[in-house]
Amino acid sequence: MSHPTGTHDPTGPSRRTLWVLALAVALVHLALLLGVTGTLDWRLQPNTAAVAVPLKTRMISPPEAPAVRPATAQAPPSPVRRTAPLAEPRDSESTNETTTAQAPAPVEPAASEPVSAVASAAPAASAPVEAPAQASTTPATASWPTMALGALPPSSLARYELTGMDKGFTYYANGELRWQHNPQAYALTLTVKAFLIGSRNWRSTGLIDGSGLSPLKFSDTWRGERASHFDREQKRIVFSGNAPVATLQPGAQDQISLYMQLAGAMAGDPERYPAGTRLQVQTATLRDAVPWLLVMAGQEPLDVAGQTMTTTKWVCQPRSQYDAKVEIWLSPRHAWMPARIRITQVSGSFIDLTLRTMEPLPSLPVDSSVGEKTTSS
Repeated sequence: MSHPTGTHDPTGPSRRTLWVLALAVALVHLALLLGVTGTLDWRLQPNTAAVAVPLKTRMISPPEAPAVRPATAQAPPSPVRRTAPLAEPRDSESTNETTTAQAPAPVEPAASEPVSAVASAAPAASAPVEAPAQASTTPATASWPTMALGALPPSSLARYELTGMDKGFTYYANGELRWQHNPQAYALTLTVKAFLIGSRNWRSTGLIDGSGLSPLKFSDTWRGERASHFDREQKRIVFSGNAPVATLQPGAQDQISLYMQLAGAMAGDPERYPAGTRLQVQTATLRDAVPWLLVMAGQEPLDVAGQTMTTTKWVCQPRSQYDAKVEIWLSPRHAWMPARIRITQVSGSFIDLTLRTMEPLPSLPVDSSVGEKTTSS
């Protein structure tokens, strides 16, 4: 039956109903993104044996021949107390991640990860953090070479496409890595932007010296600010969330300055880091500062904006069943800036940033404030 002109068909959905349905779908997408942006706030559980004695940042190159243990008897190792998972949830966004992470099921590699890359890094995950037996007879080697300013990437803005998955849902967003420096200082900001909810910023500011970056402050701006302060005069790291104060070790980084420190290391002397190289670096998050084990996984082809290029992949290996896995692909074509960053939780949730474009930025103004040199607890 026909209806008079201008009369709504009662058998079909009204315009108001369609708007309500569209709004509901948008709200579900936003709620999902709000929960998963916390994925970037990853942390590695402290290794009790490694934290007991202050550790300096070291590089351990793969041995040419297997080590032969002496025949002399050795005292039995002291029992190592296991580190229990934190009782307190990190925040409302990460409570579900922590609960899911305690599931005993093993984590399978994501489908988008090349199997060869995962296999190449796998042996180092179970390797001890300490140097092999034969390395103890030689002096410790600094993990980062002495960096001239030219070894650091030029000031630039890198834009990324972000793909994420949480609880079986896939979502998309945009990311930016804003990097500026002058001869004395640097400022680095990682931003994730999403439709209707604005942006979330992770920012690292600090000084530049002969060893590269020396962070002073690392912050997360999202519904307020949380921060970690590097008090270099007192040799400590203070956290705004009332977490225990950590001892500041030489070469310490935060979880985003680590990207640029790796870039500077590779630009200064890429031959110094062959596949299999392991670096132990104290890395500060918003709650702790523990040694992270980085493994050079080797070279991999990567598609960036429709072009295939060779990249160098580093993997931050999990140290317990609760740790996230962090993978970083550095591009020599882009002054060793990260061409891809992937963070995978044990639950299977992940975020994956792939480089889209890069453009130059002016140098950081010399009189720019880069952070607080000291802070009170």
